Amino acid sequence: MAGGPVFLAVEELPDLFETPEAAEQAVPELYGTGLYELIWRDGWRVTMRYWRPAPPAPVARTGASAAKKPLGHARTPEEARELLGAPAELASEVLPRLYVDHKQLMKRWADVVKNGLGEIVEREGKFAMSLTYWRPMHAPGIAAPLAPIERIELAERVAAPMRGPTPQADLDIGLFEEQATENPNVVLVTEEGDGRFRGSE
Repeated sequence: MAGGPVFLAVEELPDLFETPEAAEQAVPELYGTGLYELIWRDGWRVTMRYWRPAPPAPVARTGASAAKKPLGHARTPEEARELLGAPAELASEVLPRLYVDHKQLMKRWADVVKNGLGEIVEREGKFAMSLTYWRPMHAPGIAAPLAPIERIELAERVAAPMRGPTPQADLDIGLFEEQATENPNVVLVTEEGDGRFRGSE
């Protein structure tokens, strides 16, 4: 009926009720249908659940690209296929950035959460955004094709020598250790108190 993806929306009705009975009188289907819920927030209020069309979702090969620089937006698989040049599927991916609380996350993602394309999830005691987007569909058992930026990054990693994130620290020489005279990169352990090297006998 909607002609594209939909999501379950929850909306609060404007009226405030003094008692649950008053709410039930105003909303006869309050109980038993699953469409409504009675809540307390500075008075009795009624929320309503309903399906509504989702806005066009970003089209990209990865979640990171969908968040930063999508190829475009589409509401249907056909529209997404035109942008990707391949069959498309709707997917959700948790983005790597973590936020300390909902307020911080909503500063960046409020519109996405409200329109149903984003969901707040908990990760490592913090919060992250799970983003829904169109991506290329691939056969089971076959990895999705890499985006150009991913291919470039992979090539750079292969070409670069393996290095740690920080320079290697100098040797930590303890109280009963000494560097070997023939090779300063080797540390010899001495016996405590006798001044002899192990294996020197």
